[in-house]
Amino acid sequence: MSVLLRVRRWSGFLSFLLLTAATAAGQSTAGFGDWQLHLPNNRARALADAGNRIYVATEDAFFFYDKDLNTTQLLSRRDGLYDARVSTVAYDAVTKQTLVAYTNGNLDVLREDGTIRNISDIFRKRLTGSKTINHISFHARLAYLSCSFGLVVLDMTKLEVRDTYGNIGRNGALAQVYATAIANGTLFAATSHGLMRGKLTDNLFDYRRWTIDLPDFSGGLNAKYRTLAVQADRVYAGADASNVLCYNCGSPGWQPVFSVYADRYRQLTASAAGLLITGESGGEKILLVLKADNTSRRLGTAAQVPDPQMALQDKNGVFYIADFQDGLLKTTAGQQFEKFVTNAPAFARSFSVLADARTNTVDIFSGGYADRYVQQDYFGGFYEYKEGRWTNFTAQNFPDRTQYPNLKDLARGIRTADGTLYIAAYGDGLLQWKGLGQFKQFTQGTPGVPLISALDGNPAFTRVTDLAADGGGNVWVVNRHQKAGLPGLHIYSPAANTWRSTPYFAGSENLDRLVLDDNGYAWASQARLGGSGMVCYDDKTKQVRYFTSDGVGLPSGSIYDAVKDRKGDIWVATDKGVAVFGDPSQVFVAGNSANFLRPIVQRGISTGFRTLSDEVVHAIAIDGGNRKWFGTDRGLWLFNENADEELLHFTTENSPLPSNNIVDIGINDRTGEVFVATTAGLVAYRGSATVTEGKVSCAKVSPNPVRTNFTGQVGISGIANNGYVKITDVTGKLVYQTRPSGGTVVWNLTDYNGRKVQSGVYLVLSSDADGKNSCISKVAVVAN
Repeated sequence: MSVLLRVRRWSGFLSFLLLTAATAAGQSTAGFGDWQLHLPNNRARALADAGNRIYVATEDAFFFYDKDLNTTQLLSRRDGLYDARVSTVAYDAVTKQTLVAYTNGNLDVLREDGTIRNISDIFRKRLTGSKTINHISFHARLAYLSCSFGLVVLDMTKLEVRDTYGNIGRNGALAQVYATAIANGTLFAATSHGLMRGKLTDNLFDYRRWTIDLPDFSGGLNAKYRTLAVQADRVYAGADASNVLCYNCGSPGWQPVFSVYADRYRQLTASAAGLLITGESGGEKILLVLKADNTSRRLGTAAQVPDPQMALQDKNGVFYIADFQDGLLKTTAGQQFEKFVTNAPAFARSFSVLADARTNTVDIFSGGYADRYVQQDYFGGFYEYKEGRWTNFTAQNFPDRTQYPNLKDLARGIRTADGTLYIAAYGDGLLQWKGLGQFKQFTQGTPGVPLISALDGNPAFTRVTDLAADGGGNVWVVNRHQKAGLPGLHIYSPAANTWRSTPYFAGSENLDRLVLDDNGYAWASQARLGGSGMVCYDDKTKQVRYFTSDGVGLPSGSIYDAVKDRKGDIWVATDKGVAVFGDPSQVFVAGNSANFLRPIVQRGISTGFRTLSDEVVHAIAIDGGNRKWFGTDRGLWLFNENADEELLHFTTENSPLPSNNIVDIGINDRTGEVFVATTAGLVAYRGSATVTEGKVSCAKVSPNPVRTNFTGQVGISGIANNGYVKITDVTGKLVYQTRPSGGTVVWNLTDYNGRKVQSGVYLVLSSDADGKNSCISKVAVVAN
């Protein structure tokens, strides 16, 4: 049992002010050791009215709207939830509990006292196929769960599964259930076999006790009947490509309501104003109110309600709409609408992360390419985070092509010293971006540009996979075209606006990732499709050296990432762990046979084993302390500098990660934030490793002052990289001392014996590694 806290210290992650269509408040940075979700809440699917809260299930997030405070708040495991990715939600007014259904069949019950009870019966059930919960209805303290494998009845008092009805279709076949409704002692179900009903007093485990009123021979995902609701003892059903149907409307059986027609019905919901209907007709999304006299009216215009999925009306007459484009909408009379969306990336989809400390900017690129290098033709744009706010560069936000070019499959980016952003597009070449209306595109056919299309004569197949910037401000570009004999590595000089290509070497037409070392050598991975391993190229001598998986070097030839650490060593991520090439200056020394090495864990439960051996490692990031962050299919890992000791392992079980499948990692060295792109969206972890640039000043302490019952970590940043920090009381008595990871340390308000310090003023004495450039800062610890 967990408790859903109503007020959290973690305000940077959870609390979001009301945002209208015209304004959006930026999210604040999480505290040290805390997480911040950067998930869009605009693609809303389902709602539940729980009195003073409206719970909203979206495609990418789960949140509630507080009617009294007029604010929204994202929810995650940090708040006591047991899972992520909510499929639907419903409120039982009798037991005053909110039932949350996840995409994997797991269930959470949010109770009135703030506690949470998990029910994992469906999640743990051994089934072939999905465990999707399509709809939830309540009757007599029972919840009826419409599932892809049948109907589950949940006792909302005992919080346990009471019954499961599976093979209730024609001749005892499995029935997929999409919605249920109960009226006059009869249970109605919209299923893959059609509209069915059975008496609650009958043995409904027996398929012969069910009556199929309107058979559906399409079945499955193409089922015609998917929606049901009870309005004033009448049962209504949405029949795709037909009129709404009504049972118990004066004539026997199901009768059409001719005032409402839709090609596809999303949801039917009873309300005081009438039956609320969401759907689609003639390519237009609709939200209708069907009155008792069978007349209907539209609620809102297409501009006000662009893509309604579900609507409800609370006891005060206020309408709430789950819209798949504009999130949660609120209206009273249907004339003026309020929109509640958080400032976040436009979509949860991401391919790579670029964090740049110099500009204090993070960019997320949404396109990229499939694992086997197939173009996606995805025009999702990129999202930029700066000063606590996201700006989404998409065609929806900036439709003018003279302002934003809307290139497809944006894969990766790099910033040069002047802050200019260069973006690799897998199909649309290279984009130089200085802001709206200030850009250049380079593809095959652009005068003076040597980029080559994978398809002769078609610049829309100019595939750029990766970029790197050298110390001279030049941009190195990997152009994967797979035409042997033609170079695939090019160099652009922004100052002269000129291009040149490296000489062709075997495999240069089929490269993927790129990193430049401190010697100016280019390290590039050969594409996982048709390639094997790494290649190192010296642009001065034109020497080339290849590294393959030969049992002693690289663990695999399938490489996903390559980075340079703070000592200049080259690290690679493969589908069988990680490897490092130390001291790259020696790679071309005559007679040198140095190879990649695979680190071995020296401490911890995996002692003696190679680091992340046999793990598919998709990403590597280096923090301010030269520690290694690895992204795998089993979560996020932090290792020490040499990657021989595991320090942290985050998964969906112990963190707010929305998925264990890590796509990429980027670290803002200025703030220590670790931005983690997953297949289900982006989150950020506030790490303790930063890089102090320029002249060292006095350390910054945050939060300050702090109360003695504070359970987080106090961050001391801006100190000399890898220097020394001592904390004393005002009498000079040593309380705590440590060395930072980069330019930041964290303190959990304990002394060197692990005891909590008492209230008072404490001195933070910091210096560089030589004991010079010392400074004294203060932190106040106040009583509760």
